[in-house]
Amino acid sequence: MFRTTKPLTFVENIDMKNYILCFVLLWQFVGNAQNRFTQILPETEYISAGNELKEFNNYDFSPVILGLQMNNVFGTIGSSYKRIHVKITDVEKDQTNPDLYHVKGKSKVGNNIESFAGTIKLQTIKQIKDRELDDTMVSLPTTYQGIISGVYEFKEPTDRDHSGVFEGTYQAMFQIVEEDNKVYYNDLDLYRDSYINNVYQGFWTDYQTKEAKICKWADFRVPDVPSDFDLGAGEFSPNEKYNNKGWKTYNDAYLKNDKIALDAEEAAWWE
Repeated sequence: MFRTTKPLTFVENIDMKNYILCFVLLWQFVGNAQNRFTQILPETEYISAGNELKEFNNYDFSPVILGLQMNNVFGTIGSSYKRIHVKITDVEKDQTNPDLYHVKGKSKVGNNIESFAGTIKLQTIKQIKDRELDDTMVSLPTTYQGIISGVYEFKEPTDRDHSGVFEGTYQAMFQIVEEDNKVYYNDLDLYRDSYINNVYQGFWTDYQTKEAKICKWADFRVPDVPSDFDLGAGEFSPNEKYNNKGWKTYNDAYLKNDKIALDAEEAAWWE
């Protein structure tokens, strides 16, 4: 189904982001041996290993980063898998740097809602095998399907208590539709059991204490989690033992069909 303090110089900023990328990738390699949803697609689904980023300078990936307009983003912060809600509300491609995107959004932990703003710097684009729907569904023909990868830095306001910065790596599947030659979010195999998209993996660092917490979120699944956290096969299903970490409302809504909980899960909390 097809749906649609002192600023760093640019060079210093890219060096910092490359350091973050290496650190996050090393952390993932060491820690995810027994985890689920550690990658968007296995390497066997890539057509080529080459980086095709420069061939896409004229395309706008904002619709991919913006994601689907529904409450389908699941995330955790800290080692205890406390729930964090994240919503990207605005994305704009930089007018001079074709690989840079300016992002605004909001996060929610418990009852605390905070805004953030920052950038996503795309670093690679690789082609993947076409994702195909089953015979009962219809999609528009595509000319290219691929995965964008990069690094992100989202800053919360510095004048607030318990605020900080999100930093890490970003990956997403996209498609270019033949009809208008534009980039769209790729949900063609949304109903694949292990489907995950718009994956953010990294850390949130408190401005005041400098404490860094593992923080990650994605569409439809929390990335890189132990098997006892997400028990779902066909869809996301957090273990009820984590209910006290912010997941009770979700389980009450979708396991117990509680209307109040369902309304809370479907509410546009970022507005």
